[in-house]
Amino acid sequence: MKNILFSIFFMAFGLTFVCSQEIIEIEGARGIGLIAGRVSELDARRDALNEAKVEALRLAGITEHLQSYELLYTSQQDHNYSQFFSSDIHAELQGAVQSYEIVDERRIQNKTTQLFEIELTINAQVVKYDTRPDQSFITEIQGVKGIYNEGEHLEFNVYSALDAYLHIFNINDHEAYLMYPNPWEQFQRIAAGDPKSFPFGYVDYYLEKSTREPEVNRLIFVFTKEPVLFRDFKGEEQATSADHIFSWIYSLSPDLRSTDYQIFTIR
Repeated sequence: MKNILFSIFFMAFGLTFVCSQEIIEIEGARGIGLIAGRVSELDARRDALNEAKVEALRLAGITEHLQSYELLYTSQQDHNYSQFFSSDIHAELQGAVQSYEIVDERRIQNKTTQLFEIELTINAQVVKYDTRPDQSFITEIQGVKGIYNEGEHLEFNVYSALDAYLHIFNINDHEAYLMYPNPWEQFQRIAAGDPKSFPFGYVDYYLEKSTREPEVNRLIFVFTKEPVLFRDFKGEEQATSADHIFSWIYSLSPDLRSTDYQIFTIR
């Protein structure tokens, strides 16, 4: 899905927001993914990375709900982000892998099973939360349809029970980018208790797809109590990655953010 071309520029917001949570540096967290049956080498690599992230959390002393973390990271890899927005899992989170670097990767043969495996070792920054989500920070998205025809406009309503600021990201199987704010729609406060129609300005968002087949798009809505800006993108279309998006979300204190997720198909 692409934005149309617009005609005004971003205002120069210089506000930043620093997460006060503890950051723990972890070295040498290892994970293994098995190559077998229908599990490809790429799938095994993803499994190994997921296991290494969970191991980094364990090494950081975040030992509760490790199964929930495993589900969470697996859902990110599969572009099925609904686990992240499960209120139960969200409330359980004590921390997260904010960023990581792969320092070693090997394709090895298990001496016992004789099957091949991918072994990954990462260094990671783990953020350890000392706050919980604010239950009064209720947000809602209404009007996103499940299916759109190519060329239709994207329109919906957003609601926040508290004064808030909003980022909207779009992820599909080909790309990820920051959809809002952008150089043509200004970053602005959403007043508490007052539903607001999107687009916010005199702008249309036409839906396009990059293939002939139906395309699944995933919108990630991040509401924050403070006007923090996501800056980790490139180019006019504000291209980024799922890793960068979730790293930024994890850097925000849980009591100061609220997230939502909407999925739709362009046919």
